[in-house]
Amino acid sequence: RAFRYCRALPPFQDAFSGYGKNKMTFVMQMRRSGYIFSQLGGAFVVHYPHLDSASRMVWNEGPEQLGNVRKMSELRKMDLKKFKRAQVDATFVEFKKWLNETIPNEERTFMCEDQQDDDSRLWVNEN
Repeated sequence: RAFRYCRALPPFQDAFSGYGKNKMTFVMQMRRSGYIFSQLGGAFVVHYPHLDSASRMVWNEGPEQLGNVRKMSELRKMDLKKFKRAQVDATFVEFKKWLNETIPNEERTFMCEDQQDDDSRLWVNEN
């Protein structure tokens, strides 16, 4: 994703610093605010693979039992609040609630019919 800066753009959410959901929440807010997304013909943005950053390594940390978890419901029974990923996921749930309650829905870029919902993979319950 590449954006030209202008003052009307919504600000990045400071709560999503380091690694995890920062760009996604920015695009979610832009979409809800009515921004239109376009593909530039003949232009490419490439992400070159690199070693995990310090922020990503903290994000990757989890309970030792994580490798034995077969279902997300088992994961949610664990105390995950001390792990960065669970903290970011909890903030993401709050962000979505804020977005839906605060930002008027002026969406002009609609989701595909076969969109996937990754919320079932969050390390928190949405309740």
